[in-house]
Amino acid sequence: MQHPLSSLSAAGPRTASDADTNLLIGLLLVILSAGAARLFGLDHLLVWHDEVFTLLRVFGYRHDEVQAAVFSGQLLTPDDLLRFQRPDPAHTWADAFRAFAGHPEHAPLYYALARLASALPLDPVSAARGVSAVFGVLLIPTVYWLTRELFGRGLVPWIAAALVACSPLQFLYAQEARQYALWLLLTASSSAALARAMRRDRRADWWLYGLFMTLGVYAHLLFVLIVPAHALYGLLASRASGAQAGRLGRLGRRWGSAVGVSLILFTPWLWVIATQPGRVDHFTHWMQRPAGLDDLLAAWALHPTRTFVDLTSSPVLWWSLLTVPLVWALARFVRRAPRPAVWLLVAMALAYIGVMLGPDLLLGGSRSLHARYALPALLAIQIMVAWVIGTAIAAPPGAWSRRSGLMTLALLIALGGWSLFAIQRAETWSTKNFSAQNADIARIANASTATLIVASESGVGLGELISLAYHLAPEARLWGQPWDQRITPPAGFETLIVLTPSNQLRDAIGPERPLTPLAGTWQWFAVTPRRASSDTPTAPPHANEGTVY
Repeated sequence: MQHPLSSLSAAGPRTASDADTNLLIGLLLVILSAGAARLFGLDHLLVWHDEVFTLLRVFGYRHDEVQAAVFSGQLLTPDDLLRFQRPDPAHTWADAFRAFAGHPEHAPLYYALARLASALPLDPVSAARGVSAVFGVLLIPTVYWLTRELFGRGLVPWIAAALVACSPLQFLYAQEARQYALWLLLTASSSAALARAMRRDRRADWWLYGLFMTLGVYAHLLFVLIVPAHALYGLLASRASGAQAGRLGRLGRRWGSAVGVSLILFTPWLWVIATQPGRVDHFTHWMQRPAGLDDLLAAWALHPTRTFVDLTSSPVLWWSLLTVPLVWALARFVRRAPRPAVWLLVAMALAYIGVMLGPDLLLGGSRSLHARYALPALLAIQIMVAWVIGTAIAAPPGAWSRRSGLMTLALLIALGGWSLFAIQRAETWSTKNFSAQNADIARIANASTATLIVASESGVGLGELISLAYHLAPEARLWGQPWDQRITPPAGFETLIVLTPSNQLRDAIGPERPLTPLAGTWQWFAVTPRRASSDTPTAPPHANEGTVY
């Protein structure tokens, strides 16, 4: 006898025979090509601040150890900084785990896997990003699995997989040395496993769900927000299926056991967090920086649309015009889609949007300016759009809804593919945040054969210096301001570039040499050369000599 949940989840297009075979072949080719693209060109985008710290932890370097070496008041070469981005036999797995624990706000699973990958014959950046790329590829069939569990066979799972494969946002985080691709994969996997366990109610399915939940909490702390979404889905889906009280209680116990065991297995990291509340607050304090209402609304107009189209390294606000048809599609999904699917996807979206946007609106903060913290919500939106397009295409041949669905699908795939092509050809992108202009800063520095990069300690100083070092010429020199010594920047350099200068460093440079922001950044400054005194001989116009600091 077919389980009641099966009939609920199978609403919409039923079999592959309902779809055009050529369309399915085309979608499969799109999925394979866009998925494979994640595995190539892993080193073309610049290494930004957060990725720098990924490699520091992976190779077991303590933050205070690197900070002391960089801000020592000694002249350093770019390679002196980049050695902290490479493995050192003196730093063992024990050092790596101590480095992981030093940042308790980040769950350790991705970093441990990146440490394993660093043993491969790849450069460290490609190895760490390669871990994310593998998870990004696996996300595509996982989305197919989740969508098939929710809507049954037919076009919708293929369309969802194709939209995720062509998503520029998914592509970017599949090529970043951070844990977001793993987090998203386990969010989708656990949701699909739950839908399957609710439908079949087999012990093996619940064990699989519990495994994904355990891995999920070790992938990202925000994974726990999926727990209430799953609870709501399980409760409403069971009641909608007409399950008897005994069966309903058994499903509830099995779900509670799976989640409870995963949380128990997570207690070692909870202990790490509980014993270091000060460090958690220190490393997450930046989220409380206020952002204007206009900035928040603009960000949330762009986040969903950039899931489908992202053509330039600087977001363009006109993309937010796509919000209008997107809102219509989501409203149509909520009204007409099968209820169990609606409950799961809407709960997933609201959980992450609410936790990110809500505190920013009520208490002030800048969490929701960053799409990476709302990736599960954006994935849910992609699946909702896939259902709307799939049901439209499933209409009889010649129907307007079928033609409009095919045109919409073709447009989204074309825009997504174009976006992926643009990203592959770029050296930076907006997801690199405040480090996005570091390649431009390096070109300015490399234009001179005698450049000094001077930096004061700050929340971004260490990561920015190492990020810049990836692009600096070997002749460039770097100098970190020591906090406990008299400030005397080295002399004898033609070009001086300053990072987050302290008041003491500004005074040492002198008021007669103003600082000019570089490349539209807030942290990098060029120092105006000191004017020659009246008794200094004037160089001829053709002389290729700069002012020496």
